[in-house]
Amino acid sequence: MITYDQLNENQRRAADWTDGPVLVLAGPGSGKTAVLTLRVARLLQEDENASALALTFTNKAAIEMRERVDELLGERTDRAKLCTFHSFAIDLLGQHGSHLGIRPDFLPLPQDEDRIALLNEVIRDLPEVEVELPADRRNLLRLIDGVFGEGDAADGASLSLASRHRWLPRLFRRYCNAMVHANRLDFGSLLFFAARLLREKPMVARVVRLGWTHICVDEFQDTNRAQYDLLRLLAPARNHNLFVVADDDQIIYQWNGASPKRFRDLRTDYDVRVIALPENYRCPPSIVSLANRLIERNVTRVVRKKTVAVREKGGQYADVVRFRSFPSPEQEADFVARDVRERRLPGPECVVLARTNRLVQDAADRLRQAGHDAYVSVRKNEFDSPALGVLMEALRLANSPHDRVVLRRLCLAWEGLTGNDVDAQSVEAAAALEGGDFLRTWLDVAVAADNGRYEEALQRIQTDLVDGLRFPQVVEGFLGGGWRSWCGEDFVEETEEEVTTWRGLHEDLAAEHGGSVPLHTYLQQLDLLSKSPPAPPNALQCMTVHGAKGLEFSHVYLIGMAQEVFPSYRALRKGETSAAVEEERRSCFVAITRAQETLTLTGARTYFGYSKRPSQFLMEMGL
Repeated sequence: MITYDQLNENQRRAADWTDGPVLVLAGPGSGKTAVLTLRVARLLQEDENASALALTFTNKAAIEMRERVDELLGERTDRAKLCTFHSFAIDLLGQHGSHLGIRPDFLPLPQDEDRIALLNEVIRDLPEVEVELPADRRNLLRLIDGVFGEGDAADGASLSLASRHRWLPRLFRRYCNAMVHANRLDFGSLLFFAARLLREKPMVARVVRLGWTHICVDEFQDTNRAQYDLLRLLAPARNHNLFVVADDDQIIYQWNGASPKRFRDLRTDYDVRVIALPENYRCPPSIVSLANRLIERNVTRVVRKKTVAVREKGGQYADVVRFRSFPSPEQEADFVARDVRERRLPGPECVVLARTNRLVQDAADRLRQAGHDAYVSVRKNEFDSPALGVLMEALRLANSPHDRVVLRRLCLAWEGLTGNDVDAQSVEAAAALEGGDFLRTWLDVAVAADNGRYEEALQRIQTDLVDGLRFPQVVEGFLGGGWRSWCGEDFVEETEEEVTTWRGLHEDLAAEHGGSVPLHTYLQQLDLLSKSPPAPPNALQCMTVHGAKGLEFSHVYLIGMAQEVFPSYRALRKGETSAAVEEERRSCFVAITRAQETLTLTGARTYFGYSKRPSQFLMEMGL
């Protein structure tokens, strides 16, 4: 980890910044995370009354920053909160959401199926608009998510999406009310309700602002309108102690609402000073030169700047940058497989990047055929193992004893594990007659139908979730080896992998929230996290360019460098100088600056049955 004494002049200026708003323009490999964490630690060390809220976009980044700050301080402190925007919103609504009718034990709605079920209930109350709605409910969810992302102060009536669909404001309001009534919030609504809370309840906003003397934002260029609105409510004064780290050359999430407009908003709303960190400590000079030549073609850059290579030209690889062309994508992927082996490159130090998921999957398949342990990470919102599904739904039902959606999911998970059908409606009816909660009644039915095979699992649910709420014991016992008595022989391999994943997430949550975290907070935060397993130790990772943002690898293979592939056909259809092509160019900039040692670019002359010319980005880079 970089120490304060190792900072260069620009980095030290940023780390020493104390009062007032500042924008730190930090290019790839500039040490921005070290600067941000050193600044937070310094503030807390020098002023016992200081407190810092640092907001970022990925749990990985938040964990890394928390660990660095704890190491610098030599202890864990509650005067620093380093988390994602959505994690902050969950904490805020858990503490103060009752002002909006949201109870502290609310559960997220991570699955589209559950959101659609809630949406269908809303639509049944609005029969006059049903004929105008999209037949595919997932398209309707995307429209609602678009409203959430726009972050407007109103209730949907003045939003641009609403202007195209006259029924959308009414449906949106009813959907929000239905979530509050059910005490279930979906991912997009977390920021919406957090902003509404601060906007409509001034006393709550005042208490929250008093809690944080300094606010930091990492990767500011990724903020959408809703996130920026929440930031403005947290830091409303023009001279607020706001520390923003960003790079306008890495705006690659415009589909999610990120926009160069955020930089203009920032300069309009705050008396912001600018500190530039142009030095690149990650990439060899030849790759930095390529990146500069490429990105300078973008005419709408907020600040026209050049990245400066700091590393020396040395290194053990003669060909730092290469381009290869092939007749087909199959031959392209076969070359990557041979090249990694012939150069004797360790798989974990390499990555294969592509513009689209399809290219990534196809390349991974060819790499596996060639004997490589190719790994493609796919986000999972839920665990697939039936044993983990039963425990997760039992925990949720212990938290929300009368939630019909959770009861139905528990019954389905139990049938998937045991083959025993427990009817959710019968459980609900019996619970109503007995005056008990759903989990106790479900347990009685499950025990009666069990032949003794799952006696230990049912006993743990009885002891730790029904007779007394001791959820840490049941979770830690399960993760510590008890899962084997739950899953049976049919699911051992699948369950073991997911137990390892859950154990890592459990440790992260314990480190952030402590050992006495309430059940509802545990479930809320766990639902935000991807359940995808980490890459195997010897894996050669394959991922999209967007998925690689924030990462670095010794050797980068960027495949699919062909016109209408990267940049995409959809972007080129809007014109070679369009904003869409500029975003594609920024994505290419991000991809090539992941490389620490070598960069290999490849392209094929045909993709998906169509002839393709080499990508214009190759020419722009000077290759």
